[in-house]
Amino acid sequence: MEEQKSNAGQGLGIAGLILGLLAIPAGLFPCTFYIGIIFGIIGIVLSVVALSQANRGYGPKTLIIAALVCSVLGLSFASIWGFTLSKGGARVVKEMMREGGFDRDEDFRDWDEESRDILRDMESDSAGWSDESSDEMQEIIDSLKSLEEE
Repeated sequence: MEEQKSNAGQGLGIAGLILGLLAIPAGLFPCTFYIGIIFGIIGIVLSVVALSQANRGYGPKTLIIAALVCSVLGLSFASIWGFTLSKGGARVVKEMMREGGFDRDEDFRDWDEESRDILRDMESDSAGWSDESSDEMQEIIDSLKSLEEE
């Protein structure tokens, strides 16, 4: 029996591809990940229905599979942002950072001490400079001190 090619599922496949392509950039940014989740889910549903229609009607599946892949990628990116921005995700990230040797408060204290040491060195080094460069350096030191006091 001869299989006849048709355009079965192509309309839904194109709609799924468009939604999948929109889900990818929406899922990449934390402020639009909700839109990426919605577009990704709808794109997956449309692509699966289109694939089913294409299988029954012996239609081409290449575009439909591309739509499914794009929709899954967009949904994945958006889901990662959704998890990261949730309270549970924040807790997991903090634990991972602690296990990896990263402690934000300790790192900040170290940076603060280093900046104070640099400031002291700049004050002691500026004593032997000419008057013009000394005045400019003193302005920089004063502005750094005012930032430190805040």
